[in-house]
Amino acid sequence: MNSVYIEITNVCNLHCSFCPCGTTAGNESAADNPSISANRAFMDSKLFETCIAGAQEIGATNVYFHVLGEPTLHPGFAHYVKKLEQTPLKLTLTTNGTTIERTGHQIFASPAVRQVNFSTHAYAELPRETAERYLQNVLDFCSLAIVERPDLYINLRLWNIGAKEASPWNSYMLKRIHETFGVDVTPGHFCSRHKSFNITGRLYLHEDTRFEWPSLDESSSTNSTGSSTGSLTLSHPEHSIDRCDVEESNSKIVVGTCRALDTHVAILHDGRVVACCLDHSGQITLGHIGKQSLSEILESPLASNIREGFAQHELRHPFCQTCTFRKRFK
Repeated sequence: MNSVYIEITNVCNLHCSFCPCGTTAGNESAADNPSISANRAFMDSKLFETCIAGAQEIGATNVYFHVLGEPTLHPGFAHYVKKLEQTPLKLTLTTNGTTIERTGHQIFASPAVRQVNFSTHAYAELPRETAERYLQNVLDFCSLAIVERPDLYINLRLWNIGAKEASPWNSYMLKRIHETFGVDVTPGHFCSRHKSFNITGRLYLHEDTRFEWPSLDESSSTNSTGSSTGSLTLSHPEHSIDRCDVEESNSKIVVGTCRALDTHVAILHDGRVVACCLDHSGQITLGHIGKQSLSEILESPLASNIREGFAQHELRHPFCQTCTFRKRFK
């Protein structure tokens, strides 16, 4: 267990079609439905300190500041980065890059920041002029980082390979990379085992296919064997299946594995500990870090049972059975 995802906020300033942040199942935005934004919040300082103490307790070396949300929008973002400097923990920051003109100096100044991932695929859905401006700010940050922070790893993410509507933006971005750094990154050579391409120094282009966020809703989910998860589907994010006998929900074993509860665990903005970084609504809530230590939560019957299932290539929880991202693991 080397990473803990700490969702310091689930607030975001973009409404991307591929992300559940700021949208409902009907693809309704927070601007259209105020109740959506009402569910958005920022993690307070006391809870954050509890989270980083828990991460150290279990021997993690790396933290992320997201599950959902744009972490740099948190009013205490700079303060939280400073808090990390007082620990051995390193930060891998995943950001949409829209605030980098304002927050870039804070990132450069902190030795706690080990890596920055820019979700530049999000710009494909923005007005072109806006997208180009955001990309320019990101490329300016990268150019400065090469000089001021050569130790900083940076990934320019294009996690939309195969999406036809993204092709014009991707082509433009590759062109801008060439113009800025004098490096040609040839499109079309992406494959499942070759996703990361060095641009210069520790700056990389990282390509991947788009994935669907797993969810359990009011309709019965279908697992990979074709059988239904039936009555164990969830209609409200505050509900979770917290029994340790979840494997009894299906008569057939659903084959699969995942790195959740092995390499990482996640903590939502309200303190709920969830099994993986894709469980944004807490549908596998293992406990609350304000009530138990993180190590105790990870040794709970539910966590142990799910982890044992992964080790035996069994998906014992209905939520895991809806997840297509786990198909990337053999």
